[in-house]
Formats: sequence, structure tokens, C-alpha cells
Amino acid sequence: MTFSKGAIEPRHADADIFVGWAGAPGVDRRFLLGLLPLGLAGLGGGAYAISAGLEDPGPGAWLTGATHEVEGVFARAPYPMLRLADASAPFGMRTALIVAEGKCTSALELDRLNGAPVRASGVLIRRRARSILEVPLTHTDWIETVAGPADGRLAAPPEVDLGTAALSGTIMDSKCFFGVMKPARGRTHKACAALCIRGGIPPSYWVRTPDGREAVLLMTDARGGPLSEEILPLVADPVRAEGRLVRVGDLIQFRADASAFRRREV
Repeated sequence: MTFSKGAIEPRHADADIFVGWAGAPGVDRRFLLGLLPLGLAGLGGGAYAISAGLEDPGPGAWLTGATHEVEGVFARAPYPMLRLADASAPFGMRTALIVAEGKCTSALELDRLNGAPVRASGVLIRRRARSILEVPLTHTDWIETVAGPADGRLAAPPEVDLGTAALSGTIMDSKCFFGVMKPARGRTHKACAALCIRGGIPPSYWVRTPDGREAVLLMTDARGGPLSEEILPLVADPVRAEGRLVRVGDLIQFRADASAFRRREV
């Protein structure tokens, strides 16, 4: 093979060429250093635009910094809860739902305590006036009965029928929605919420009132019992249902069977 004279032109020794194991050529370094501020500014602006478009996760709080001790009357149905006497609260009581650590609240063996005055300790989870007491799953010393008769007003508060209502909203698990996770609603939380509700954590119906206020209703079936697992495919989706509103103590229940709920367009 022969080459004609001048077929291969020599390059200057200081010419910029790419060598994988060597430093970047000067022209590339200058280009990248000039582009870096613009790239960082673009990333920052994009992140701000995305975050500004997200919904406010709400006022939920998970108060893990302390263990709280409360006394009240334990109720097993429709979900484990403690009713506490509080003269400053609406209707003279505050209700704290009880959930276990993790997603296995249904594993708590509490039937023997139904209607008994108890003292319980755990971590509080709060969303506005609503409270949850998170307790250890593997220990039983978090709850004990106390001497004296149970306050009948707390053991069996009267049911007040508030009538029927057709409400649009979202079904969420109370534990995450009240503050354990943020965000804890919408499609991004669907799998987690379904697992929590399957594990016995009470479902909540998050709706907006006509004047724009947030309302969080405890969900039960049409008879006031725990909602069946048939509701799981609809968790975290926009839904609508007609049900009955019933106030029990300081909580308002939305009573409707799973079959009453339908997905809605948004």
C-alpha cells in the first residue's frame, strides 16, 4: 500500500484531540464551565415549578419525639379506639383511633377490653382535631385496665343521624393521611394506602365541603361496621358515593357499603 505525498497532514503538537485517559481539552473545559451555571439554574427553576404545582400535604403531624399516655374508655367497633373525656372538646370527648406500628393493626388482640376503662401509651398522630395513637405490635404493656366503672357516656355515646349525603372525595388510610407520610393521598400513595387498610387501619373519606373546607369522615359499611376489603381497588382514586352521615361522639361516620362507591372523572 502506498500513499501519495501530502495524503497525511501532520497535526500541531498542541492540537485539541479527545483521549479517554487524558484530561479534557481546554475548549471542552471552557464550554462545560460556562454551561454549568445555566444548567444549575435550569434544574433549580424546574424543581421550583414542579414543587409549586403540588398540592399542600395538609396539617398532619407524627409526634415521634415523645410517648403520650392517655386514659379513656376502649371501644372495639367499628375500629379500635379510645374515647377520652374532655370538657373543652366538642360533645365533651375526644376520640383517638388506635393503630399498630407498621400495617398490621388487625393483629392487635383487644376484644377483651371492649367497654373497659384503660390507660394507654403510644405515639400521637394528628390531623387538626383528629387523633390516632400508634402503639407497639409486639408488646402488650402499652395498655392496661384501670380501676373504677367505665363512663357510660364514653362507652356507648348515642348515635345522631345527620341524614344522607352524596359526597365526592378520596379514600385514604387514616394513619398515613393523618401525618405519617407526606404526601399521603392520590395515586402515588395508592399501594401503601391499600395495604394499610387491608391491615386493619381505619379508612378515612377526605372530602371538600361546598365552602371549600376539608372534612375527614370515618368510613364504615352501611350498618356502621368495618368497611369490607372490596373497597381496596378504589382507594386513593377520585370517587363518589351516597351514604348516611352519623355522628358518634365527636366523630362523624360516612356509612356506605363498598358497592356504593364509583370512580369519578376529574
